[in-house]
Amino acid sequence: MSFKQFLKLVFLLVIVLFMGNILVACKTMNKQMSSSPVDASEQQTQLQKVHTKKQVVQKETASAPNQNLSKELLYDLLLAELASQRGDYELAFEKYYTSANITRDSRLAKKATRVSLFAKNELQTFKAVKLWSELEPENADVQQILASSLIKKRQDDKAIVYLHKVVNLSDDFDDGMTKVVNILDTIKEQSRVIKLYTQISEPYKEKLIVKLYWAKIFIKFNDYVRAEQYLNEILVTKPDYLKAEIVQVELFKKQKKNSQAIDVLNKILNQSADNIPVRLELSRLLVETKSYEKGFKQVQILAEKEISPDVLFAISLLSIEMDQLDMSKAYLERLYHYKLYSNEAAYFIAQIEAGRKNYSQAELWFKKVQHGKYAFEAYLGLIAVYSQQQKTDLALQLLEHSKANSSKQNIDVLQIKAEVYSNAKKYKIAYDIYTEALVLDPGNSDLLYGRAMLAEKFDRIDLLEKDLLTIINSNPQDNQALNALGYTLAEKTKRYQEAYQYIERALKIDPDDVATLDSMGWILHKLNENEKAEKYIRKAYEKDPDPEIAAHFGEVLWVLGKKAEAKAVWQKALKKDPEHHILLTITTRYLQ
Repeated sequence: MSFKQFLKLVFLLVIVLFMGNILVACKTMNKQMSSSPVDASEQQTQLQKVHTKKQVVQKETASAPNQNLSKELLYDLLLAELASQRGDYELAFEKYYTSANITRDSRLAKKATRVSLFAKNELQTFKAVKLWSELEPENADVQQILASSLIKKRQDDKAIVYLHKVVNLSDDFDDGMTKVVNILDTIKEQSRVIKLYTQISEPYKEKLIVKLYWAKIFIKFNDYVRAEQYLNEILVTKPDYLKAEIVQVELFKKQKKNSQAIDVLNKILNQSADNIPVRLELSRLLVETKSYEKGFKQVQILAEKEISPDVLFAISLLSIEMDQLDMSKAYLERLYHYKLYSNEAAYFIAQIEAGRKNYSQAELWFKKVQHGKYAFEAYLGLIAVYSQQQKTDLALQLLEHSKANSSKQNIDVLQIKAEVYSNAKKYKIAYDIYTEALVLDPGNSDLLYGRAMLAEKFDRIDLLEKDLLTIINSNPQDNQALNALGYTLAEKTKRYQEAYQYIERALKIDPDDVATLDSMGWILHKLNENEKAEKYIRKAYEKDPDPEIAAHFGEVLWVLGKKAEAKAVWQKALKKDPEHHILLTITTRYLQ
């Protein structure tokens, strides 16, 4: 190595070491138990941690051992950094760990730990964090990682020592207990969790945070009675304890007591109207319970506030669920300007435009999704858009170059390929593609349903019935399959009583489903019970004036002698979709 090259290595290493000085302690603990809305006190804690970052850096620098760096050590450290950047975590770990052992420098032990955590190598993590713990025995974060590693190795008796250290070394008792419970949350066995938490919490059993986490533990293991006992005890002592109220919401949701959960969230907002996470949770729950008008009001309130991109993203999706597509698109366009969310925003705007059949706009937005979690879905969405525009050759060309990275993605590719051929009216080819996909995932209800719908296209009702019955036998509560089978039997056969029974079962499962309401009205029409039929189809039509529902509704009205209303329904539907096959067939029968 020339002297010039050596100086270059030294220069790069200096940069590496300076970067190392500003790294904060590694925090990779599981966060499942903090998925509920965060209160203001926790946000303040995070701010305090940011303000003390400079002190942490100074402390780390001051405690670093004086070490004369040899040329070999400099080279190893640079090699470790370059290996880490290239994704060669095995080499990076080896060099960082060896160097840490030689220098007794805790910063290098931390880097070795970080690399092993990133590589998800539990053996290396345990080895590195054990060394780090020896070098920094008073560091709570190190003890947290070591305790977690011991838990994964099922060495609970050793882990308890470090769990106690996490509590004792943390600046704040509540923060220490939170770290402990996050570690315990990774354990699946109830008995292990209860034993460990009992040992940790016994000296502090009267503290509210300890009782609160008992409630969370019992919620996790579906012991709702004991969870409620702890929450009631807490709220009697401190009625406005926000953390307990949030856990109470979690308990009510797990018990499907959504109205009680909504009441608690409203109570919190009456006391703290600016709590954005709570209002967002209320919005979600209102939408989930189909209280769309109330949910819409909460979304509007959120949109008027200074909100972060993640909240903006959440209310965009809630707006889609409420069918407020113009509002959702406006939010998503705002979100698109945030670099971290640009791909997500583009994807959902494309979905909105595709749903509206604005295919040129959908194509434009799908192409803007360059990477991220929706990149593959956007690629398939672009193929679907080409297919809907009858650009079959272009769609198939894209399919030939698709790069699926998993079995699920392979199935997704086959599904979209089947859709392309179906839109091109090559139903038998599409059917065979579904069969190919079912080889990869036998029993997949989505694939069976898709294949069944294609069988109907070339009049193989026996194949349709076989696939739908397979779904129903596997899941008797699948109202979509029940309704599809009932409607097809009503439309394609004379087996009206069987059809009625399937549709009746579907309607009991979801009494408000528009498609099933339409099917019930249609089968009653086939059974010459037109007055009953009108009630169901009118309800379906009022919910969704779809052209096919309008066609059925008009026919029932016509048969009942309400010809003027029938004509008005048909004319309105024809303006919306003048080439709808079923609508044209029925109107031609009665109007000509």
